Amino acid sequence: MSIYRQRFEELYQFFAGYFHQDWSHTFDWKNDLPNFAPVVRHFKATNPKPYILKVRNQLEDLLQYDLDESELQKALSELGSNYFPKQNSETYRNWLKMILEILNDPTEKGKVLTEIEKK
Repeated sequence: MSIYRQRFEELYQFFAGYFHQDWSHTFDWKNDLPNFAPVVRHFKATNPKPYILKVRNQLEDLLQYDLDESELQKALSELGSNYFPKQNSETYRNWLKMILEILNDPTEKGKVLTEIEKK
């Protein structure tokens, strides 16, 4: 087991559960391109607040590490993430900050993707 997986167990569950290798095929996107934001909102809407706070806190802790993009990509891979923000001209660090914005926004109650299809 990797050091990141041991240190960030809830983050591993979050990334492996929501951004696994088939994450973009898990939801019915209704002709929209797959995007991480609705997935994070779905996570926020369907999980207990204490668990969401643990994920948020661990994400903040991970961002406190002084990891360059290559190290951050490796850490996220060890945490089960198969999301590649570079496809959208983003860095891993900025992607994680955008996830935090959704998790921290009190007005963002979470929007459940109503039609989830396992393909």
